Amino acid sequence: MLAKFLDGARSGKIDGDISRKLSQQLQDVYELKRLGDICRRAGLPEEAANAYNRALSLCRDPVLRPVLQNNLGQAFIHQGDLAKAVFYYKKAADSFSREGDRISLAHVLGNLGSAYRKGGEWDKAIEHCYRSLKTFEEAGDGLGIAQMTGSLGRVYADMGEKELASRYFERSLADFERLGDKRSSAWVLDQLGKIAGQKMDWDRALYYMNSSLSLFASQGDSSRQGIVLSNLGLIYLKMGQATAAREPLEKAVELIPGQMKPGYQNALYCLAKTYSVLARDRLQDNGLQSSRTFASEASWLFIQAANRYQELASTLGEGRAEVRVAEAIARSQSYLAKAGGPVRVEEALMLLEKAQKSLESASDNAGYGDDKSGILNLQRIIAGMKESHRIGLLADEPLMQSRAMNNALNYLMGAVQVCPSEEAGDHLYQALKNINASLDLQRLGRESSEKLLIAAGSLRCAEKHLGAKGPEGQNSRARRIARAAEILEESAANGSRSCQEALLNIASVMASYSLSRMDDVNHMLTWDESLHLLTNSEADEMAVNIKINDLHEPDVQPIMDADLPALVVSKERPESRDLILADRCTVPMKCEAAGGDYRQLLVAPVSRQFIAREHGLMEPEETAQKLHEEVTLDAVDDRYQEIKEEERHEEIRENDVGIAGNNGTDGANIANGVNGPNSPDDLADFLQAAKAPEVEKKPEQSDSSLLKAVFLLKIMTVLVVMLLAIEGIIYFI
Repeated sequence: MLAKFLDGARSGKIDGDISRKLSQQLQDVYELKRLGDICRRAGLPEEAANAYNRALSLCRDPVLRPVLQNNLGQAFIHQGDLAKAVFYYKKAADSFSREGDRISLAHVLGNLGSAYRKGGEWDKAIEHCYRSLKTFEEAGDGLGIAQMTGSLGRVYADMGEKELASRYFERSLADFERLGDKRSSAWVLDQLGKIAGQKMDWDRALYYMNSSLSLFASQGDSSRQGIVLSNLGLIYLKMGQATAAREPLEKAVELIPGQMKPGYQNALYCLAKTYSVLARDRLQDNGLQSSRTFASEASWLFIQAANRYQELASTLGEGRAEVRVAEAIARSQSYLAKAGGPVRVEEALMLLEKAQKSLESASDNAGYGDDKSGILNLQRIIAGMKESHRIGLLADEPLMQSRAMNNALNYLMGAVQVCPSEEAGDHLYQALKNINASLDLQRLGRESSEKLLIAAGSLRCAEKHLGAKGPEGQNSRARRIARAAEILEESAANGSRSCQEALLNIASVMASYSLSRMDDVNHMLTWDESLHLLTNSEADEMAVNIKINDLHEPDVQPIMDADLPALVVSKERPESRDLILADRCTVPMKCEAAGGDYRQLLVAPVSRQFIAREHGLMEPEETAQKLHEEVTLDAVDDRYQEIKEEERHEEIRENDVGIAGNNGTDGANIANGVNGPNSPDDLADFLQAAKAPEVEKKPEQSDSSLLKAVFLLKIMTVLVVMLLAIEGIIYFI
């Protein structure tokens, strides 16, 4: 089984079932820790948590124990359970604080700051990051100072304070460059590039991104190269240069491992968006020319986008429905692109039918709202296109042909609100209405050219509004509307031409606008480290307007002792620790502990949506504690009664202390899942701790007062009996 697991680890495909079985069978703490580390890096946080839990339940090494608690916090972070992650970080921080290990404490405080940052707890995030920074400064740890300065920059960046974040990142970059840490410098440059991109400072953004890319390439870090390439592609996409974005995004998907979350997912999504934008550009370049080549290229690009969306959806939980909608819309667009080319009517009808079925799938995954209504409008437009194509097939059946024309007009008039402005929509509606009126006049044998000319005039007005909206494909759409107006004018002049082609041009423009709204490049989805879905507007909603002219420290309030879990720690001080910061910065350390060597811990950024439910959490070590300490929950009640007896009878306290020492555990520590006091000092600390409300009352009754109370109770009982007897005698009299 171990051989299978190692083979899977080498190939990058770890079987979760095997890892779970191994975590139950392994007995060595260091092997369990290594198993957890491998599972965590492989993107299996649940299996990693099981391994760390098992290691914690067996661990009696005071050096390794807080490190395992820290790593267990990481595993919960990757699962998206911030409450448990913060709980275990605090346990590790409390342990290091009791031992006086300031450097390790600073690292864990940084992890707590990162956790609060992802949860949107800005005050707590800044507080813990500053406490970590000050601790590093007091210890003279230059690397820790640089890391925490970068972490503070990331907090302010997530708050929306771009200028302040940039200043912290620049300070961090200078420190890393002075230390010669190229990998961390590359990370900071990537962060600066993203901030510049948010400010639309494109030249600076590209400079930072390319500098970061060069540093990661010199370090041979292909996965980080992929992350920067993904961010670079996103910058090009926002600049409106989809062609330039395609190459870095395709390379990013190749370089980023599938288990690296959320980098792989975000890169896939950006690549799919890029394919869709390129496909629409091809259709707009096509213009009025029915080029089979352009239509085929656009269809192929839409299929590539749909395939990327499909792969992305298979890796997601949250946001899967939105991605499924995007996939279905992309497939629908691939069919529409082919149908718009030079194809036979029968083939066009078949392609339009497939497009409608894809939209039905999109409608099933879409929630109620603008997306749902947009899909329904597009379905109406495609139905109108189908009826317009059927007009040519019904030339020998005038009645059926007239019915198809009416159906097409009704579908298009019902969906005309998808136009970019009320004015253009009103003009298109008037044009369709007048075309319908001309058909009614034709059926009555009356002159219909006047209505066709009015419809052509409305289309000319719509053309002006479309051309004035902007350069993004509007000129192509305006040309199609102009072509439809020409057809109506020619039909009014000679009365020999059908309105079929005009309707197809109008429907094509309406479909193009509808699709551009549903697949808007400015609406991007993003996932965090726990694959929670974020929208690109979310950062703006969380932005805080902080009035600050210079870098300053907040009024830091210390963490209350009551907020930190109790933890009994050995008085022995370890010589060194393995710990690192959360924001993807590694600190290699040593540990000389008997039984194994554990190096290179990785504490990853945490997830959003922090839920403050820390109280009541219990470290899952109780089973092993029972095996090693031979203590049951009955001992809690016994110990509680012993405490009460100690307070009532101080003269026998020494005997009770001896009993407690033999028990080796106490109720408060069992509740926290940790070892009880094993020394008189520990027991004294326990007795000085806060007690339950019943214990705090401290009843001070002597033996004599107790006898008096019993005597009074007996007298009252005799009196009650006598009164009842007298009442009975009176009743019988």
